[in-house]
Amino acid sequence: MRQTTIFAMLFVALGAISTGASAQKVYRCGNTYSQTPCGDGKTLDTSTPGASRDIARKQSVDKENKRQVAAAKALEKERLATEAEVKKRHDAELKALEQEKTRQAKDQSKGQGGDTAKKKSGPEFFTAKQMPATKP
Repeated sequence: MRQTTIFAMLFVALGAISTGASAQKVYRCGNTYSQTPCGDGKTLDTSTPGASRDIARKQSVDKENKRQVAAAKALEKERLATEAEVKKRHDAELKALEQEKTRQAKDQSKGQGGDTAKKKSGPEFFTAKQMPATKP
């Protein structure tokens, strides 16, 4: 009885191994498929179902990734140019403020600029106030 069980298990294992189908090469020639190679035919991987679909999906994803990388680089270049322009303007404004401060300091040391700074009309900062509600 024991020998027949071992023999049956061996027979089932050999049967499972021998039924494995091996894939043949398939060539794509334009819009047709063939088992014989043609001039500019491409060999297709038929070992897994949907392999050509997976390859096409991977190619489209790669193409989209390259497009996004190019767009990101262009945006980064634009951002860096804008930041450089803003920094240049900011530095120019700081330099103008420093020159104005030094000019005012020179004027005050001469006794001329002390009154001009106080003659500004209105408050230095704007303050918004709500209008009082009128009753009808």
